[in-house]
Amino acid sequence: MILGIGIDNVSVERIQKKISKNPDFLSYVFSSAEIETCNRKTKKYESFAARFAAKEAFLKALGTGIDLSIPLNQIVIHNQLDGKPYIEINDTIRTLFTNLFTFTPKVHISMSHSSTEAFAFVIIESD
Repeated sequence: MILGIGIDNVSVERIQKKISKNPDFLSYVFSSAEIETCNRKTKKYESFAARFAAKEAFLKALGTGIDLSIPLNQIVIHNQLDGKPYIEINDTIRTLFTNLFTFTPKVHISMSHSSTEAFAFVIIESD
């Protein structure tokens, strides 16, 4: 059963400007693991933008939208060895799920980007 769907897009240039202008932006929005992963990429700003879009899509799928009580750097996007993205179920996310659903649902995520835009789509479903 689908519990929520979220989609988001963001301008790569917008994220690049935020990173360049504000040194605290990276640590406010991204975990240290995400920063390390994106900085290793040839197209790092596209990768940061895709992860930013994924965080927003995830929050939309939850029905909360951007909620400052949920630190964005606690919504951590990783990639499996085959490249498939997933959201880390850490204590923050587990608590969020418990409060909303009383269980931990499945989260499906897809991210993509061009040189100018990044997109993400999230589906949250019960088993």
